[in-house]
Amino acid sequence: MLVKEKLQNREYFSDIDSRIADYILDMKERLRDVSVRKMARELYVAPSTIIRFCQKVGYEGFNDLREDYLKEVEYLSSHFKSLDPNFPFDKGDREITVANKIEVLYEEILRDCKSLLEPETLKRAVDMIHRAGEIYVCTLGPQMGLVEIFQDKMARVGKMVHTSTRIGEGYYQACYCQKTAAFMIISYTGETNVGLKIGKKAKERGISTMAITSYGNNSLSEMCDVCLYVSTREKLVKNLGTFGLNVSVMYLLDVLYAGYFNRDYDSHYREKVKVAKECDDRHSDNPILEG
Repeated sequence: MLVKEKLQNREYFSDIDSRIADYILDMKERLRDVSVRKMARELYVAPSTIIRFCQKVGYEGFNDLREDYLKEVEYLSSHFKSLDPNFPFDKGDREITVANKIEVLYEEILRDCKSLLEPETLKRAVDMIHRAGEIYVCTLGPQMGLVEIFQDKMARVGKMVHTSTRIGEGYYQACYCQKTAAFMIISYTGETNVGLKIGKKAKERGISTMAITSYGNNSLSEMCDVCLYVSTREKLVKNLGTFGLNVSVMYLLDVLYAGYFNRDYDSHYREKVKVAKECDDRHSDNPILEG
């Protein structure tokens, strides 16, 4: 959950808590220059009251909350300047207008997702795939089709990827797979019970885990060894389609595949071509496709 959402969710807030939350939300990037003492003075509360509020929303203290909130403000103020990712086209738009807007949307999603990739985290993710004997990918959403494409690409360079299509299957895989395996769990909210049960079981057995999830703290990202973030702009329900999640997952899976391929580029390319020639019975008169 984003810090902004935690501050806007007032279910368990006292009146003083709400005043503190409103202050932080109103300050935005100006919060960088605010200390606990300054905020306490301006809100006429004790500094300890602010510290307790920070702990109520999941932080040890004000500095931790401020750091995450400022990163979030910077992220949310970048990209998507010209369109709403939840409603990227308008009622009555001509078909070619919709096509143009979807093109812009895809470009913005990719820039947004790329901005959340940290070099060291990506290296750790590719290291995990490279070390793993086998990879298990768990998702119950429509992203399964994208996972199957990833599975096919990895198989062509000799890395076995398993999927789970039935509820409970991923959990059994986590119970009985070899400890050299790695689990990749895809969940936009990071709070899906099935995904969390699989992640917990894998962690109990000492199996490496990777999350592909939304930006901000959630149970899955805190549980897994490595976390890659998708573009996090879409509402769960009030949108015209899960463009952001699908494009992000496709992009991240392709980045992981390419990263793994590049660890032994020449060997992987040589074997991929050799096996493809043995397996595929395809030809074309188009000179672009041949070769």
